Amino acid sequence: MSRREDRTQRRVTVVRHTRPPSAGRFARRPGRATPPTRGWRARLPGALQRPLAWQAPVAGRAVVATGKAAASATRSVRDRLRRLTTWMPQTLAGRLLAAVVAILLFTAATWATTRSALLDVDHIEVRGGAVVTAAEAAAGAGLRLGQPMASVETRAAERRLRGLPWVDTALVERAFPNTVRIQLTERTAAAVVARPTGGWALLDRTGRVLAERPDRPADLPEVLGAGATPAPGANLAAARPALDVVAALPEGIRKRVTGATLDGEAVTLHAVTTPGSAHQTVIRIGPPTSLSAKVAALSALLERIGERSVAVLDLRVPTAPVVVPTEHSAATSTPAPGRGVTAPPTPGKPRD
Repeated sequence: MSRREDRTQRRVTVVRHTRPPSAGRFARRPGRATPPTRGWRARLPGALQRPLAWQAPVAGRAVVATGKAAASATRSVRDRLRRLTTWMPQTLAGRLLAAVVAILLFTAATWATTRSALLDVDHIEVRGGAVVTAAEAAAGAGLRLGQPMASVETRAAERRLRGLPWVDTALVERAFPNTVRIQLTERTAAAVVARPTGGWALLDRTGRVLAERPDRPADLPEVLGAGATPAPGANLAAARPALDVVAALPEGIRKRVTGATLDGEAVTLHAVTTPGSAHQTVIRIGPPTSLSAKVAALSALLERIGERSVAVLDLRVPTAPVVVPTEHSAATSTPAPGRGVTAPPTPGKPRD
């Protein structure tokens, strides 16, 4: 609004502008109006900071148009909802009946989809099994062809697979629409135990009984003094000290060991001097403690002895090993390497 004086006729003419002035004190900058950052208007909510129709005609008309468009959209949504509700039952009983029918239809569709032939187990893939066959793995996991994919419980199947004697770890995955994948890691036989009723039982390094067989494997040592052997899948805990000692030996020495005798926690190994030789050497390890030092001393002793026949190697004190030759006497004995210690006439407790 502006006031202008007409001096010719001595009257005041009021001119109303239809748009904001482009210059001057009341000019509006083009673009979106920014809210004030200072003053009392900055403390108001954002809706109250917008210009009103009487403050800025153009911006005010835009605000009014936006409100009308929002109201129109709201009315259109209400009209659509009203049209949809005209097809629905108007009474409470009718609406309850419609809700029950909808729930039953949804349940039937879900059951038909998950239990249909399109989503059943058609393939069972087993990987990582050398001893355990695919059929044994599927049976051990409780899986069968034709069962619904939704009924395959992977955690329960993995737990059942780990119960098999040869299985160390197991991973079961569902690959929709019709495949179940099984990834296995098998245990390795480390020793054998003679069964009282005949035959042999295979043990892994933790003492788990893997299988029974009538003949003895030639490349596995025998554990003596571990007690009765349980059924496959159970653990022979008494054999654990001997198995720990055998597992700590290097591959070259482990192949020469034919047996491991237990006397409580003390372990005594029986090994051949050279591959193919009939003479055996008694290696006294003692309890399975300080195995790294004992294995290092054993390796040094065997390298020093070479192919000579030795009756006893006492490593219960790894810093002072004792060597007893095969034909010994009070006057002749073989010193331990680097220590100059000779063995007593009869094998006994190692010297300190």
